[in-house]
Amino acid sequence: MTLITEDKLPNLFIPGAGKSGTSSLHQFLNTHPSISMSTIKEPHFWTNPNYDKYKLQDFETYLSLFNPEIIYRGESSTGYLFFENFIENIQKRYSKSPKFIILLRNPIDRIYSHYCWLKGIGSENLELKKAILNNKNIVPDQLQQLPEHHYKNYFQFGLYGNRVDKFYKTFGKENIHIITTEKLLSDKLNTVNSCFIFLGIKPLQTLPENNLNQTTILKFPWLYKNVKKFALGKYKIKKIAKPFFPKSIRKKLNGNIYPTIFKLTATSKKYPKATSAERTWIKQLYCQDIAILKKTTQMSFNEWKDFNDI
Repeated sequence: MTLITEDKLPNLFIPGAGKSGTSSLHQFLNTHPSISMSTIKEPHFWTNPNYDKYKLQDFETYLSLFNPEIIYRGESSTGYLFFENFIENIQKRYSKSPKFIILLRNPIDRIYSHYCWLKGIGSENLELKKAILNNKNIVPDQLQQLPEHHYKNYFQFGLYGNRVDKFYKTFGKENIHIITTEKLLSDKLNTVNSCFIFLGIKPLQTLPENNLNQTTILKFPWLYKNVKKFALGKYKIKKIAKPFFPKSIRKKLNGNIYPTIFKLTATSKKYPKATSAERTWIKQLYCQDIAILKKTTQMSFNEWKDFNDI
């Protein structure tokens, strides 16, 4: 591991927030000739529970996700903003702070999108309020993954204020650029170019068309959920069958089976928007945190109309 020098490591991170359009931002940044975003969007390398056991080969595999010849090498594991061990592990390996572009979405829309996404793929059965309260006080970490590799920390993943404050104090405000999903949608080119200007590289004249990830409702969400759990080895039958199939066959089946089910059972149906009552209830959960965020960043976030009175 000691052979991996700091200048070979990624120097750009989009650490969150989830369900805010980080996939699209990842792709937009990757269009710039001075940026190489990871070929796997969310490797979660720095928050892996086994991080302290990494060997040289683990680092080499991770670095293979980037073009080493490009000035900025970045990745977009959204848990990095909230998982405590990210900051700890970055501090161990970096003497100079990397750059961070933090994409934030109105927390009411973010939490509702997160809930609808998991409900749409069969990972949530509770109604909205019960689902949010069910794990409201559980601080996120990577050990809390569902068997199908998702997280249900609905409320906690929208607590931006204290997390951004900690990033500012740890890495310095000058190394952090904050944009919002709403501005990325309404003024894509200028918003993405603000990221390039922050990085000290030339803005682009145009950007490719790209829709932010849309929540998909499946015909048989229970089927997708269980097929994915099977592919990820969460059922005993999969472990029993393992010796009878070559590794190459298993890898191909695992990588294709649940994406195929997703495509075959996807519908064009959309969840209704959050009601006024739901928005009001969720707002009161976040008022204190948004006040912290505005004070910390000295940003107004006027595009989040729910919170303009804070």
